[in-house]
Parts: sequence; C-alpha cells; structure tokens
Amino acid sequence: MRDSKQKDGTSHRTIYAFTFLVSITMLIFLFVWRPMLLPYFFRYFKLIISEAMSDEQRVLDNQLQLAHKEWRTYQIESRFGQEWCKENVQARSDVTWLTIVVDDNFVVPALVLAHSIQTFSCHKNMIALISDTVAEETRRALQRVGWDIRVVEAMDCDWLDAKMGFARNGGLFERPGSFRIKGTHTRFHAWNYTEFSKIIYADADYMLMTNIDQLFDIPDDFAATPGNRPGVVNPCFNAGFLVFRPDAKYYQGIMDLWLETTQRDTCPDDQVLLWHYYADAGNWRALPYSFNIRLIIYRPFNSYHFAGGKGGYHPPKPWSADCRPSRKEAAEYDRPIVDIADVEIVFWKNFYQLLKRYKLEDWWRSTKLFRPKQEFGLVPYADCKRGHQ
Repeated sequence: MRDSKQKDGTSHRTIYAFTFLVSITMLIFLFVWRPMLLPYFFRYFKLIISEAMSDEQRVLDNQLQLAHKEWRTYQIESRFGQEWCKENVQARSDVTWLTIVVDDNFVVPALVLAHSIQTFSCHKNMIALISDTVAEETRRALQRVGWDIRVVEAMDCDWLDAKMGFARNGGLFERPGSFRIKGTHTRFHAWNYTEFSKIIYADADYMLMTNIDQLFDIPDDFAATPGNRPGVVNPCFNAGFLVFRPDAKYYQGIMDLWLETTQRDTCPDDQVLLWHYYADAGNWRALPYSFNIRLIIYRPFNSYHFAGGKGGYHPPKPWSADCRPSRKEAAEYDRPIVDIADVEIVFWKNFYQLLKRYKLEDWWRSTKLFRPKQEFGLVPYADCKRGHQ
C-alpha cells in the first residue's frame, strides 16, 4: 500500500513536470516563431485591466452626455413647446391637472408646478383644491398663474377622528401625530369630478421637466409610480403623482375603506389607503419611475418631486430651506442637472421667472417667505449650503 502511494506521488510529480516543460517549450516556440506575440499578449492584458478599472468613469461620462442632451431639450421645450402644441395638438377639455393647497406654506411650489404645466403641457385645465384657511392673497396668486380654485373641505386623519367622535392612533397603521400630513386626504374629492375622463394629480411640490401629456391617454383606471427606482424592490407606489379616472363609485369605495380601516385599526394615510383600494384589487398600472423622481437624479429626467422635508430623508424643501440662490445666480444657471442642488436652482429659476411673467412681484415681497438678502445677495448658493451643513 505504501509502495502504491509512493508510485502515485511520483506519477503526479511526473505529470506536473511534463506539463511545465511543455508550457515553457510552447512559450519559447511562440517567442521564436512569432516574436511579437508575447509582448502583444501582455500589452493586451494590460489594456483589459485598464479598461475594467475605468469602466465606472466611462459610465459617468455617458450619463453626462445624456444630461447635456436633456438640458438642451429642456431649453428647447421651454422656449418653443407651446408653439409646437398649437401646431400639432388639439387642447382637450375632458382632462385636467389637479393639485391641493391646504395652507399658505405650499403656495410657492404650487406656483412653480403651475408654471411648469403652462410651459410644457398642451392641455391647460388646472384645478387646485384649496381649504377655506388659505388666505385671499394666496388664492389670487394661484389664480394668476392659471389655477382654477375650488374650495373644498380639507380631509385628513384628524378630520376623520373628529367626524367619528374619537381619536384612535394604534394598531397596524399607527403613526405618531407629528407624522400625520395635514390635509393629505383632501385629494379624494377629485374622484367626484366626473366631467373629466382622466385626471393627473400632482403634489404641489412636483415640477415638470418635459411634456408628459401622453399619460392622459392611458386606458387604466389608476396609475402611479413604484415607491423606488428600478433595481430596488418596493411593492408600494408613491401617491404624490397619480393618473386616474374619476368615478363617484370609486370615491365612495375609497371613503368606505377609510372609515372601515380606521374603525378596525387606526387611520391610514392616503397613500396606504389608495394602495389597498387599488392594488389589492389588481386595478393599477405601474408608471416608469421617471414620472415621479424623488431623492436622486434619474434618467430620463421627466420630472422631480421634492418629497420629504426638514429632519426627514430628503434635503429640506427649497422654499423652507435655510439657503436659496440669488436671482442673478438662478438666471445665469445654464448647465446639465447632475445633482439635487442643480434641481433646486432650477426650481428657483422657474419661480423668479413666474414672478415677472405673471406680475406677482408685489405679492411676493409682501409675504414672510421673501428673503431680499439672499435673493439679491452675492453669496453663491453652494457656499451658503456648505455653511449650513
């Protein structure tokens, strides 16, 4: 047995030695027969390693090219989009844009949203559902940019608790009172506007970057974007941008589910409620993430939604942040969007433009949101943000 093991060991060493000699012989043969082959092989191998190490930069360079192209498209559409609409599209009276404004704090983004719709969309019906607490000056500003103001009863979890005669905030859908978003269920009124065949709802802090009118033509009863970008699994959708067919039957079903869920557990927010009403029935369509981009830069850059807020998972909303770009810096901004700070400057660029276009300068200067030192100052936006980190 010992002799057998020795023989096996000797056999293996013989094979290894033979293989090594054959390999060396082939390399010598190749070097003599084709003296350029071996150096070429090593140079090629070096190039492969170099290309692999620079692949990430190549991807970034390609994304920058896309960003340049999108920015040029944005500029062209901003300037000539409405001329194209007049020549190629018949404006529809059976569709509408819709948002909600339940207090004066959201007037700035609502104005920017209207300005972006007026710039890019071929369809001009625009409805803003407002509560009776919105100031008269705010209402006039909203009307000046094109919103059709409709005063409705503001609805949220506190409203429902009052209707039911008690407050309940425990169970599966429990959320701290400070996380209850004021007036967020007010959008449910829109399901009663059956004079329209399709409604595009957008939170007031949503901004168009291109024409997305094709969404009015989708046949589905309800559509929204998933909660996360492609590649990140999230079974829920984000309710900050919705495309739906209004129907009184759906409205009643949503309200009944809201009441029933609250009685059995606790008050769900509007997003959770709509998810269970439509998704549980398999009656919704997932839109591409580009129609409701949040938190990141994603391409194609069709829109941006300033979701979240101060102390949350997103930079502060532009109108409530500590810093804002000066009017001069915003006016001179002319480069591709590559990070969130760029989007924020474009937001203010649009806002400063609409003040002039719709003659709202006097109104703006009368509000508590006006900051003359920043708007007419010399401190670059990036420097200000660094100083407040």
